[in-house]
Amino acid sequence: MYKFITAAGALAMCIGVTAAIAQPDGQTQQTTTTVTTPTGVDKTTTTTTTSDDGYTQYRKTVTSKKHYDAAAFVAPSGYTYTRLAVGDHVPAPLLHGNVMLNDYQSYALVTPPAGLEWIRNGRDALLIDTNTGEVIQADYGLFD
Repeated sequence: MYKFITAAGALAMCIGVTAAIAQPDGQTQQTTTTVTTPTGVDKTTTTTTTSDDGYTQYRKTVTSKKHYDAAAFVAPSGYTYTRLAVGDHVPAPLLHGNVMLNDYQSYALVTPPAGLEWIRNGRDALLIDTNTGEVIQADYGLFD
């Protein structure tokens, strides 16, 4: 009986290890794509991150080829610019600062779904989850 239990345990362990190895990572895929928006603005998408939170189509890093001449960025008190990437969390001073981009269409940015909003961080535009502060999309170099 003991030998049967040991053999069954070894078999279960092998099946578990095989299943763990067979699972795909699926968290990040590297792509390079040029996208032309309806306004004719070219952007280069460099990274797409997949997730199951419903924001999959928005998770990407974009390096803008078109730069907009906007007013100088005024950082909220207590905040120093840091380049944030997809998956990073926005620091509290920036999250609660007056940096929201209400006129995102003027900059060829997608309309954010419920729960997300565009903010400005230096020369970058970030699409963030308003509940968690997580960066869902980063559009680098959008502003001069």
